[in-house]
Amino acid sequence: MMTTTDCWSTLGLIPTADDREIRRAYARLLKTTRPEEDPEAFQALRTAFEEAMWQASELARQPVAAARPEGERDLREAEIELLLRPHIETLAELNERGTVEEAMTKLQSMMTELQLDTARERDPLLWQMFEDGMLWVCCDIAANHDDFLRTAVQMFGWIEPAHWLSERDPKTVEWLKLRLLEADALEQVDHLLNLVDAGQEPEAIATLTRLADDELLFNVDVRHLFEAELMVGLSEFETLPAGLTARAAHVFAWWRDHRHLEEYHPEAWHAFHSKSLSLRVLANL
Repeated sequence: MMTTTDCWSTLGLIPTADDREIRRAYARLLKTTRPEEDPEAFQALRTAFEEAMWQASELARQPVAAARPEGERDLREAEIELLLRPHIETLAELNERGTVEEAMTKLQSMMTELQLDTARERDPLLWQMFEDGMLWVCCDIAANHDDFLRTAVQMFGWIEPAHWLSERDPKTVEWLKLRLLEADALEQVDHLLNLVDAGQEPEAIATLTRLADDELLFNVDVRHLFEAELMVGLSEFETLPAGLTARAAHVFAWWRDHRHLEEYHPEAWHAFHSKSLSLRVLANL
């Protein structure tokens, strides 16, 4: 059986009665501990989570010092949670299964209905709990729309050096920065493909040449995502745009190393490869 110490150590936390903090830590660790890849590690993580949640409930039952006026705050927190929860859950649902337009419309209506635009100064506790809920949607949900994420990051300043999140949870800040880079990279892929659709392939080639040395693609994971999504997009053309395809093959040395493209989307790679000339030939065009 897992000990109390083990559960907190597994989650990377000190003992706390804050179940939201426990859920956040658990959700972050789920990103790198997947049941299909390591079922034993996943089960250990799940056990730690359940044990920590039980310990948190026990800690919450412990009497507080008489000098701490926590009763009113606890009641207010419960009221705010009851107010925010259905809205936050709807935002999570729309990010997972709805469109970005639906998610953004819901966020705006929530801001208006609950007067959240002025809550930072008017009702700091409401703003804090709203921020907690938004952080959960953006970081702990399996998928979230890029524009929704950008809006939230800008609204709360999560990646700013002076923000509390940088000190309390630097790993989440780094993850957010990476997600924004990925979103920017995917936006650039769409831009390149739209240029080709508009009959502006020379401009697309020039843009790709510039992007190859842009700091946006310095991160290896972001660069590979950019390459893979560009390949997927190219594979959907009935006839490959030879100039842009050749430039991509040359810039990213696809003729020498394309395993990551095959692994990313085998069907798209097959379609792309079946339409192209030899990648070595393309790279030398």
